Amino acid sequence: MNNNLFEENIEILRSVSKWVDSRLIFMTAAQLTAKGKRINASEFQETVNAVKKSASAFSPLRTIYFSIAGLIYAQENQTHEAINRLQQNYKELKSAGLRSSIYTYIAALLMEENVDARRVKEIYDGMRKYHRFLTSYDDYPAAVMMAKQSAKMEDLLESSEKYYITLNEKGFNKGNDLQLLANMLVMNGSFTTDIVNKVIYAKETFEHNRIKIKVMQYPAIGLIALSNKTNEALSLSRELSSMNAFRWYKNMAVTIAAIFVSQEYTDAPAGLTAAIEAMIQAQQAAVIAATAAAVSASSSSSGGE
Repeated sequence: MNNNLFEENIEILRSVSKWVDSRLIFMTAAQLTAKGKRINASEFQETVNAVKKSASAFSPLRTIYFSIAGLIYAQENQTHEAINRLQQNYKELKSAGLRSSIYTYIAALLMEENVDARRVKEIYDGMRKYHRFLTSYDDYPAAVMMAKQSAKMEDLLESSEKYYITLNEKGFNKGNDLQLLANMLVMNGSFTTDIVNKVIYAKETFEHNRIKIKVMQYPAIGLIALSNKTNEALSLSRELSSMNAFRWYKNMAVTIAAIFVSQEYTDAPAGLTAAIEAMIQAQQAAVIAATAAAVSASSSSSGGE
């Protein structure tokens, strides 16, 4: 990790968006730093403004415009083309039966041209058959990532359920975060005990070194495990925790470390690279949505006093 570039990108983002939650700034700065990119403040501001302008007054997009702008900026796509595609994908997902939400917009951003919105809805409905009370709008992005896989829907869902059950038996707590981890692991292919063992090893390595893994960090542990960079991630997590910027956000250290170590696999075999990129996107979607929801709830609570 280039510490100087990371800290510089954090400060640039803070100067552009002073009121944005620090966790979202860390995520955006990390994904760009991992690519070796220094943020251009004026260009990023233009991307932010373009995303905000494309959203109507009551659109869910206005809640997550900063993070969506960061993902678009990181992809180095033509901004206006990317926004137009985002809005078109959003319409297709809604037409297929998904509800309007911040998760729908994140899912829309993750969609590629070869992904059929109807397949996304079918996979989402399949998730609900396995976990009716766990599966909700926050699973839309994972449904999109799974829809990109060429395997049959039934096989994808069955593999995900095997990961969910097996990891729970090995000490992982049931819930939304374990479901996301299970869905992410499917992006690497069918269920294998080898992947399960790697995930368990990564979690135990952190905990043996006095870094307790919380449920919200399960997706990050999956990324670290698949990257085969557990020791490097452990060292980097400690380094991040010692940074002044993370003084009040030490829980983010494992998540950010996962982004950095996994990004090193951009030159790996195509299949593994695609899987890791998909997992990075799924993890980012989860953090973006969770943080936005928490900020929104806090604002509503403050407004009602």
